[in-house]
Amino acid sequence: MNVLRALLTVAACILFVGGVSAQTQKPLTLNELIGIALESSPQVLAARDQSKAIKGQLSSARAIPNPDFELNTGQQRSVSGPLTTGNVSSWSVTQPLDMPYTRYPRVNAAEANLRAAEATRIAFEIEMISRVQQRFYELMRRDAELKAAEEDLGLTKQIRDRMQIRYDVGETARFELIRAQTEFLNAQINTESSKLRVEQAKGQLRQVVGHNLPVDYEVVSQSLKMEPLPTLPILLSELHAQSPELQRAKAEVEATESKLSFEQNSRLPKLSIKAQQYNDPNFTDRLYGLVVSIPIWDFKGGQIAEAEANASKAKNQLNAQSQSLEQQLETAYKLYQMTSYQVKILDQDVVQLASSARRIAEVSYRYGERGMLEYLDAQRTFRVARNDLIKARFDLASVVTEIQRLRATPEWIAKIESGMQ
Repeated sequence: MNVLRALLTVAACILFVGGVSAQTQKPLTLNELIGIALESSPQVLAARDQSKAIKGQLSSARAIPNPDFELNTGQQRSVSGPLTTGNVSSWSVTQPLDMPYTRYPRVNAAEANLRAAEATRIAFEIEMISRVQQRFYELMRRDAELKAAEEDLGLTKQIRDRMQIRYDVGETARFELIRAQTEFLNAQINTESSKLRVEQAKGQLRQVVGHNLPVDYEVVSQSLKMEPLPTLPILLSELHAQSPELQRAKAEVEATESKLSFEQNSRLPKLSIKAQQYNDPNFTDRLYGLVVSIPIWDFKGGQIAEAEANASKAKNQLNAQSQSLEQQLETAYKLYQMTSYQVKILDQDVVQLASSARRIAEVSYRYGERGMLEYLDAQRTFRVARNDLIKARFDLASVVTEIQRLRATPEWIAKIESGMQ
């Protein structure tokens, strides 16, 4: 029984380890990779911490000033004359008033700083999503190139073997056999290079996602479905309405303007309510009053000048940021139009024609109407056109991802907000 129990335990451990291994080897989707990256990126985590810190500053800005309490005690003694001696005491309470003309600008500045921090966090997360998608599409491109290279390798191997047989029976010249062998060797080199590029792309994707991703990870292949983008004017309007970078710059302008208003209003008198009582053996004095802080010596000139400069700087940075993003979007949109046209021509015309020419050359070669060199040339032309189409498709995916990053596509924002809940 003990032996049987030990065997069952070992078998259960093996099944458990195998299950864990199978679970770690489960291919990851693009959304899963994005989720891992958002939860492990130091930049994203630092931006989230900064947003939490700004929330604390907002709570401090909304706080009401604490009152000041003062308590004194002592003794009264007569130095000369018939005065009553005994214990004396006094207390006072001073409550500063949080005046609206300083409270509202202070709170508004803190709220604007919080919006700026949230926009910065979203910008970091959108940047991370964009980088992961770029590297993921790069890996998909290298996988497609590897599959095409392996297909070419199999085809050139068949041609080489066929030429070897024909050469052995004396039906073809040695030159054509050497040419076929050269094509096979080139296809073999291209296949090995494609395998290396796949490994490099996997390493670059893991570097972006983070080291929480296993070294031997696998991904789920995803076909490219590029939906047509809106026109450039619509994209520009979405950029101004949705871009977190512009939202951050606008919030910083509001924060600096509120800070300027706070410094200007700080020159107005500050008020406090005060109540005090004095007790001695003969009398009890109660006093109530208003404490006014009047700016006689310090008119806040330096603070106001600094706030004005910061407000002007924030406005100029907003204009510069807006112009830069508009230029980036216009450049990316032109590249999108060019790449879309390139994909359309390659897919519908060039590759189709090259494929037809290859089939015709193959049939003609089999019937002896054309030589091996013409068939190999047709095969090479088709290979170049097909590789150009693969590259153009993934270039299109890359530029669409860049446009989505600039416009802060709502799908990405929803994905970020759902992950924060």
